[in-house]
Amino acid sequence: MNTLSCCRSRGRGSLRVLSCVVSLIFGCAFAIVAHAEHQIDVQRRSADGDHFKALSIYELLPQRGMNYTTKIAAANSAWALGDRKKASEIFDAVLREADLNAEQRVRISLSRGIIEFQEERYQESSLFAQKAVALLKDRSPLRVRALLLLGRAQTEMKRFASAEESLTEALRDSGSSDRPEIALALANVQTKLGKLDEAQKVLKLVPASHEYAGTAVRLLSRIALLSDDTVRAKFWLDKGRTNYEESFLDSWADFSLARISLREGDLVTARGIVEAARERFPPSDRWLILMEAELEQAEWQERDKGIRK
Repeated sequence: MNTLSCCRSRGRGSLRVLSCVVSLIFGCAFAIVAHAEHQIDVQRRSADGDHFKALSIYELLPQRGMNYTTKIAAANSAWALGDRKKASEIFDAVLREADLNAEQRVRISLSRGIIEFQEERYQESSLFAQKAVALLKDRSPLRVRALLLLGRAQTEMKRFASAEESLTEALRDSGSSDRPEIALALANVQTKLGKLDEAQKVLKLVPASHEYAGTAVRLLSRIALLSDDTVRAKFWLDKGRTNYEESFLDSWADFSLARISLREGDLVTARGIVEAARERFPPSDRWLILMEAELEQAEWQERDKGIRK
């Protein structure tokens, strides 16, 4: 029985009617306050990392009258919970609203682009990134992030020349916090383009203490190998395995060292590296298979030389 029905059932006395009217007014006011608190709760729960609760509250609220901040908080919570489809739906709904300013549109487009990138839909990711870049004419950290996303999506689509252009612009405008990540992405593209000297110079922008330092050292090792500089390749491989072990846990470093030994004609060292790798990696490991094949080929060539003599 609602408040109005309660009023009717209690007679027509003026005092009772007045009491019911007051109850009705305060009941409506309480409902409005509760609704406002619920929207705030979505934002608070999301900010505190209680994403499941934030999304649960959001689902119970009526969409009409819901503010921008609440919707974005709900989308971020859905994203944090791994529900990228739900996050995308909320972001897209907000993008359809006409009263967003340029920065709000950029932030949502950037979030959508990142989701598409995570879903390995790189064409869609690049389109959202391009929209974000187009909306921001002046240099800013937000524009740098959009250019970085665009460059990464272009890299995944093997559009290396375009990726280099996007990442070069991002690096030029970047601050100290973003520079190492962008430098690493740019150096990777330049390596694919065969611009090894440029890539090596860019990698100097990654500090030795940075979280990406291990990946940078790995790329420096690869550049040295591509340049046939075995001395420098050994240096970077040894440095990487000693100081950045987590970036050298796979068998790629063993494969690289075995290849260097084979190039130098040192079959004994190469055999030792391959034997040690067999102890640590399964037979199906791709780098182990490759180093075994290269070792076998080198041994056959060595036997042929012996037969010819």
